[in-house]
Amino acid sequence: MSKTDQILCEVCHERPATHHICYGGTGRSSDFCGECFQTSAPPDIIQSAEAARDAHCQYCGGQPCAGGTDMFALMTGVQKSKYMCMPCSMEYHRFVQQQLQPDASGLSQQAQLDLLRKLDRDADEHMQRWVSERGSR
Repeated sequence: MSKTDQILCEVCHERPATHHICYGGTGRSSDFCGECFQTSAPPDIIQSAEAARDAHCQYCGGQPCAGGTDMFALMTGVQKSKYMCMPCSMEYHRFVQQQLQPDASGLSQQAQLDLLRKLDRDADEHMQRWVSERGSR
């Protein structure tokens, strides 16, 4: 991308945008340079970016490659973040996919939420065992 093709900060309109923010499900987004991000972005977005910058894999403590809002937690009414390194992310998603029930549509909403909570707990327990066993090899 050449300098003329770069997206400019929507606040100062001078520096290249280095922070792209999507406002989940609204179709809105913002582009900020580093300086304007610190002074103009919503405080919760700044806190989230700082948490991501300082994050470690939730399971093994390694460098995360994936993370952000924990969707299982969010579906059950809890706002929290989850970060994972590549090996832990792959194993976590393999386990979750293996455990998913093919058709839970006949269940009540409460029963579906209970299943999600159980799946989240089971996945966390599986990951703790998996990381422990992996470390002892």
